[in-house]
Amino acid sequence: MSTDSTTAKQPSADIKESIYQRVSNMAIKFQFRPGERINEGKLAKQLDVSRTPLREAMQQLVSEKLLRWERNKGFFCRELDEKEVFDLYEYRQLLEEQAVRLACRRATDEQLQEFADFYAGIHGIYQQDKTVSNLKIDQKFHETLARLSDNEEIVNALCNVNQRIYFMRWIDVTSEKVFEPSHKRIVEAVVARNEEEAVSLIGEHVSRRREEISVSIRQAYGLIYTGQMPIE
Repeated sequence: MSTDSTTAKQPSADIKESIYQRVSNMAIKFQFRPGERINEGKLAKQLDVSRTPLREAMQQLVSEKLLRWERNKGFFCRELDEKEVFDLYEYRQLLEEQAVRLACRRATDEQLQEFADFYAGIHGIYQQDKTVSNLKIDQKFHETLARLSDNEEIVNALCNVNQRIYFMRWIDVTSEKVFEPSHKRIVEAVVARNEEEAVSLIGEHVSRRREEISVSIRQAYGLIYTGQMPIE
């Protein structure tokens, strides 16, 4: 049962991490509705956890901009703001372009071969009826590519951005947008160390226009309020 007592044993780091991961997953996938005030007591009971580590997890998510906090009001789910989402896609494009540029310069031949082998292993796995699985594969592709830059700050920043636009990217893989052909061309350019082509390809692949984002946000609100969120 969830309790808060000054004599209660402090939760372990593993328990704190588990709570953080569970609430983070709910925030990323909009299992709280946009703008909704989050009832801490109710959420603690739902997750069967103590309120103190839950609050710590939620404060961390505020710092990651996955939740927001208002003085004297509490924690709220973030909104899907068109300008913010557009800015995040622009930021993602800059991160991925620089990661690819550095990958072409820094990755060893062995690392490039491992990347090509990794791509060969996931090629064709996309399944139209398992969209969340498809998104996980796509995320793995981009994060693996970013790690070839040998710059952990770029990788960490990209992971954070991808969390904040998770729902929008999930909509991408449920649409008719096809990822595989562009992935193949990106891999070929990176493995060949064709820097300018690789940067151009990744930029074209991840960029989004404002009008596309506006349409996707309308789709997202419809899915959220009809309970059709990705939950895997």
